[in-house]
Amino acid sequence: MPGIVLRQHDNRIAKLVCLLTFTFGSSLASNALATVVRFNTVSGSVDVRLYNAATPLSVANFLNYVTSGRYANTFIHRDVQGFVLQGGGYTYTPPSSVAHIAEFAPVNNEFGISNLRGTIAMAKLGSDPNSATSEWFFNLADNSSNLDNQNGGFTVFGRVVGTGMTVVDAIAGLNVYDLDGASASTFDDVPIRDGATDLSSGLVFINSVQVLNYPAGDYDFNGVVNAKDYVVWRDSLGSTTNAAADGNGDGIVNAADYSIWRSSFGQTGGPGSGAGSLFETSVPEPTSALLVFTGSLSLIVRRRRA
Repeated sequence: MPGIVLRQHDNRIAKLVCLLTFTFGSSLASNALATVVRFNTVSGSVDVRLYNAATPLSVANFLNYVTSGRYANTFIHRDVQGFVLQGGGYTYTPPSSVAHIAEFAPVNNEFGISNLRGTIAMAKLGSDPNSATSEWFFNLADNSSNLDNQNGGFTVFGRVVGTGMTVVDAIAGLNVYDLDGASASTFDDVPIRDGATDLSSGLVFINSVQVLNYPAGDYDFNGVVNAKDYVVWRDSLGSTTNAAADGNGDGIVNAADYSIWRSSFGQTGGPGSGAGSLFETSVPEPTSALLVFTGSLSLIVRRRRA
């Protein structure tokens, strides 16, 4: 969809009360292991693995909004079906008050991961590549040919995991309405829930965004690091589109993520342990120590073939 520029808000819309308070949020560790966050929406929850290692500034910026509660009760304000689903900007107070949330300082662009279906990226303002603040969008399709090349590339900072895209697609499939008329363009494509009688019952609200405290190496997200997590890693090794086992958030499931699992699972030494580093450069050879049984699971490790 060439020529479509993702935008934040348009200050020319007089009816909007834009809150222009720029503050610096508390600094969050940019070298933390990959964080998983949950978007709690009125249409269901969407879990996202953040790319802490690949986009540390963008993740820290996003988490500042999360931990300060600024995404609470915002709504999805842009739905271009087959393209993007955008939010993170506006709150609505009945009967007719719309305001942009208070913003932290803009974050430097960190484009590097492609805008593929299922990723989440930062929206920008105008033609400034370093203008992203609070607004984000889910890529509903492979938008790499467009968004990887516009305005320095749009920074992908996470990927939806589990069944989250089912919820995203359901929201994206709602009927959209132009709520600000021909004179403005910010609210041209607002999704409204079926059967709504007013905006309070029709807008798709983000009730909250929360950090999920999964242990490092817990790649099946059941709260326990065990042999099943190794299976998730093994089955997605080399993938850039399955983020479940991307334990350090560098954008690819690789040996570093295996080392994170090993460390959390209590394995030390032997092939794949590196030199005390989580960032190995080659894929490790599984060892006999991985021949473990968890419940009814029998994990059989075979040598890799050349």
